[in-house]
Amino acid sequence: MSNKAFWLGLTIFIIVILSGCQGEAPASTKHKPTANEIVETHGSLEHIERLDRFVKNMNSGKKDKVRLIRYTIEGDPIYYDLTYDGSKFTIKRDTTEDKYGGGEVITYSCKSIQTLESNTSTKYMVEECPDFGEELLTISHDVDQQDTFEFELKYGVGLKNKINTKDQELIKDLQNGEAVGVSDFQFSKDEMNQIYKLMILSNYLEEKKLSTKCNMKSFVSYELNVWINDAQRHFAWSECDKSKDGKQMSELVSDIKAILKQNPVYQSLLEVKGSNE
Repeated sequence: MSNKAFWLGLTIFIIVILSGCQGEAPASTKHKPTANEIVETHGSLEHIERLDRFVKNMNSGKKDKVRLIRYTIEGDPIYYDLTYDGSKFTIKRDTTEDKYGGGEVITYSCKSIQTLESNTSTKYMVEECPDFGEELLTISHDVDQQDTFEFELKYGVGLKNKINTKDQELIKDLQNGEAVGVSDFQFSKDEMNQIYKLMILSNYLEEKKLSTKCNMKSFVSYELNVWINDAQRHFAWSECDKSKDGKQMSELVSDIKAILKQNPVYQSLLEVKGSNE
């Protein structure tokens, strides 16, 4: 092979490799949100609590500004800059990075945002915003819209408590060396919708940096497995994990336990003798 042919072949090979590397990366890797940014990526959410705080601030007359970033199916961002100056509410929509969008930056003058919650969705609706439309963001948490949604949660000292919706198993540690269980346990559909919503708001689809280490002699541990359609997520951490992800996941467990404690089947079980349920 001549040197010319060799270098031509090498050049073509490098171009092919680089072209492959320039393919669409997952949207979640494109941008690390700041504290004042909310990101929605095909149902996955980051910092949604910041949008709730913006709505609350606006309703109380307090100035605020946030950015909502929504990724298209192709992985392109559309930016929504929400600004309230104490009397005027505006939305600036930027589609210049959306290859299949209008490539425009348009500012809309609106009245307010209302949050409408149901058993299956949470909607952020814009009022009196000509040409923008009514819907800013909809979070769907309807388990019936999924082929599969099941989870197994183990928690407590030694992970002795268990909720397994896949195997319909419930185990309650009485913390006196005994445990009680139910082999046909089921949450109601409303309870499952509530739990699914909690997981979405905890951004359970994203990777979490969690730690199982703890310097206490007896400590509470957590282990969560989630099956959603063809995917599975696994998380494990301890009460000593005080990182942002650790606190968020511990709060998720606390909220799930609050729903569990209102369940009639759980209420029929014997009471716990200790305090590490």
